[in-house]
Amino acid sequence: MARAIGELCRAGLVVVIDEFQYFTRAALKRFNSFLQAEVDKLRDSNIKQGGLFVLGSLHADMNQLLEDKGAPLYGRLTQRIKLDHWDFEDLLDVFRSQDVLAPSQWLTLWTFFEGVPKFYHDAFEQDLYQVGPEKFADELLTRMFLRSSSPLSEEADTWFLRELRGRSLSMLTFLADHAGCGNGELLAGVGAPEEKTQISAYLGKLVTNYEMISKLNPVFSDEKSRNARYYIADNFLQAWLAVAKPAREAARMKPIEKTLELARPRLMGLEGFAFEKLIRKLQQECSRKGKGDFELSSMQLGYWNRPKDASRNIEIDLVALDETNKRVRFGSCKRSADAHTNTSVAEFERHVEGFISARQHRHMQDWTKEMVLFSPTLTQGDRAHFTAKGYIARDLNDYAALF
Repeated sequence: MARAIGELCRAGLVVVIDEFQYFTRAALKRFNSFLQAEVDKLRDSNIKQGGLFVLGSLHADMNQLLEDKGAPLYGRLTQRIKLDHWDFEDLLDVFRSQDVLAPSQWLTLWTFFEGVPKFYHDAFEQDLYQVGPEKFADELLTRMFLRSSSPLSEEADTWFLRELRGRSLSMLTFLADHAGCGNGELLAGVGAPEEKTQISAYLGKLVTNYEMISKLNPVFSDEKSRNARYYIADNFLQAWLAVAKPAREAARMKPIEKTLELARPRLMGLEGFAFEKLIRKLQQECSRKGKGDFELSSMQLGYWNRPKDASRNIEIDLVALDETNKRVRFGSCKRSADAHTNTSVAEFERHVEGFISARQHRHMQDWTKEMVLFSPTLTQGDRAHFTAKGYIARDLNDYAALF
């Protein structure tokens, strides 16, 4: 079988082996050594076409390739290919085809499923797109996660978490409830001080090898910044650990309505975090496709600092730079337009002024400064109110109009 795979690759074909984790079992393990020999021959033959993909359990496959130095396929990687999810433009095609027209529905779907086609198909199979905006979030949880026949009731535990144990699982669970925490807070949350070195090693693997955790540094900082923040990289995994799994466990002992009452506040908090992430991705997508009114030269995933004086704290959701035209755009994201209160906007202004006056940012003082308030939906009254105060107002309908 291994020789046949080698011949097919040399003939210019691409071979894909699915469910590859079964080859880690004792009865099939010898196959890995034979395949290793063929892979080494193929790597040395400089073939112009053809190749081999192995697909299967995230942990089992990645361990074989990246961690277990005794595994036959350890280090047998020749390429890293970044496969991203559907863009917002692609999702709009789905939403429009199914008459899902409310931005609140778009945000809820994106919070759980981001741009993974399979999940949107599962939602279609459950007739979720027939539900109106008022009951949409409740029905998504009920139909997709809480019923015994729900298609995603065990999805994350099966796909992502089944083979993760101990500290790795503890870190993901802690981050689900403490998104954006720092290194010290994360290490303290999952173990004793004497285990710090061991826990840091687990964290490094989840960030670098598995890419299940994103490490975000402050704008203009280097990779060694002690100010880094950590997030679960995948929307579905974050939503599962923070909302869906606790709700599913509660549903085993409580009526659905009681379960939903407990889940709603957690979902609202999660959607607020997801909305920030969505706005950042939309800025990048629009710039990449030549849409909208801002050409990015650098996209920053928010800005924060770590001052000794807490009163000088700076926290900005979005910092976008157009260095060619000397423009800088600052954004404040709120899940509800009502949350852009006079107090929150004044705080936003204070943080931007602190950013501009900082020594390393003073070269931007002569740049065109844009202040943007983002929410999923804005009324005409909201827009008029914010525009009169000198702000740009943007909602998801504005981005939908661009596509």
